[in-house]
Amino acid sequence: MRKKRKYPPSKKKNTSKYINIYSDSAHQKDEVSFNKTISKNTCINFNSFKRLMIHDLCSNSKIVETGYIGDVSLEDIQFALHYPKQGWKILLSASEQFMRCSPHYFRLNSFYSHMALFCWWVDLYGVKENATVSTIKKSYSALTEKLETMNLKHEFSKIMKVLPYQDIYCGVVVENQTDFFLQQIDIRLCKLYQVQDGLYNFKLNLAAIHPQKINAYPIYIRQAYHDFSKGKITNWYEPPADLQICVKLNSQWTYPYPLLIGLVRDILDLDIYKKLKLQSARTDNYKAIMVKVPIDENTIDKPLLTPQTLSIFAEINRESMTDDIGLIYNLGSDGEAVSFKESSNTRNNVADSIGDIYDSAGITKELFNGGSSGTAVTLSVENDSGIVYSVYRQLERWINRWIKLRKYNKSTYKFYFYLLDITIFNRDNISKRYKEAVSMGITVIDKWLASLDITPSRVFGSYITHHEIFEFNKNFIPLQTSYNSTNGEIGQGRTPNSEKGELLSVSGEQTKDSDANMDR
Repeated sequence: MRKKRKYPPSKKKNTSKYINIYSDSAHQKDEVSFNKTISKNTCINFNSFKRLMIHDLCSNSKIVETGYIGDVSLEDIQFALHYPKQGWKILLSASEQFMRCSPHYFRLNSFYSHMALFCWWVDLYGVKENATVSTIKKSYSALTEKLETMNLKHEFSKIMKVLPYQDIYCGVVVENQTDFFLQQIDIRLCKLYQVQDGLYNFKLNLAAIHPQKINAYPIYIRQAYHDFSKGKITNWYEPPADLQICVKLNSQWTYPYPLLIGLVRDILDLDIYKKLKLQSARTDNYKAIMVKVPIDENTIDKPLLTPQTLSIFAEINRESMTDDIGLIYNLGSDGEAVSFKESSNTRNNVADSIGDIYDSAGITKELFNGGSSGTAVTLSVENDSGIVYSVYRQLERWINRWIKLRKYNKSTYKFYFYLLDITIFNRDNISKRYKEAVSMGITVIDKWLASLDITPSRVFGSYITHHEIFEFNKNFIPLQTSYNSTNGEIGQGRTPNSEKGELLSVSGEQTKDSDANMDR
């Protein structure tokens, strides 16, 4: 790994000429487009996003003057982009700096983070003939109660906030009989070493933990650190499988690669930032003053001042002026100020320097940005949702592995935890789909309840509350309408079985004989 180049601190007092990247109208147009993307989930215009990113970086960091974003140099970032397997730590540091100095980068990553809803349920499978319903019911109730106390929606949302800008989440479980939460571990302290049940497992480098911070870790890691300090174990500690979690957005690579870091490849091009110093914003702010040098009227173009004398005055004038003003010495002409504000150069050098990412990738941009058709928008939404669904599958496998390791599965029956493919953008459609399926007699009522964000344990509690405590089924009876009456007469109820040619049950015969259905 190359050593970072140290740049001397900038001595310039006024650097505003490097901040005005492009016109206010263009910036406002890009801002409106970006806000529309976030608020209404329209297609993302990545060209507009990259222009906003450049503006953020130049406004909120010293990238133009020093070549650094925070404490990460552009040269190191360029190296890491070409060799991500070796430079992934640099990419993570750069992505973290972008989150701090670019509101647009932060909001776009948060856009992916906040899509997930984590609506879950627990299925039953592998039931043998010798399994008893009472035993299954007791185990199911215990499992769902435990999952409820784990606050999965909150814990999973913490993971989702990290994945877009870090690509990987490594965490350990902190729990007791009443509490449960996941504590993130810095990936720089970890290494992936195996795959178990389709998930990565990691080891923790105990030697990299600062002694003053060890008390912030769970007790089993503190014990391992104590054993390491005594020389009993090596520095690489493997947390138990049921006490660690590793979720990776780009699971095809073993090294981290943040989701949006590839989009800023053009932004981080060193040549772009060299051009920024010569772009139209600086030209518009530049002024030149023409200074008349007296000449001998009897001799053609003979100055009355020697070059040595002229250089002394030029240096004195230069010290009293800013870098935005230049002096031009002209023989015999009157002095005047020259401004480049009305220069005919109207090209947007920043926009010109940003290549079209989709042209280079060979992908139609209508699929991702700038498209007004409903099909393009729908496909874009589904594409965004697919990123979240891939995380769902990993979280499912982790919970199911946890269920297996905690011995909830038995030889006669097993449990399966799942997350619905649902986000904040399609929850109404998903719920409607399952509701229609239930109305047609398809047994997906559990999925419909899950789409309404109701968990199994709360279904049990709701039933007891509604039927046995408050007796809502008896006290809250819907008013009679045409939907629950016949022949236009209120109170007639449903059509009798005798009129439909159906036989009455034993209880039905008893009700008929006692006239229990007569109006009171």
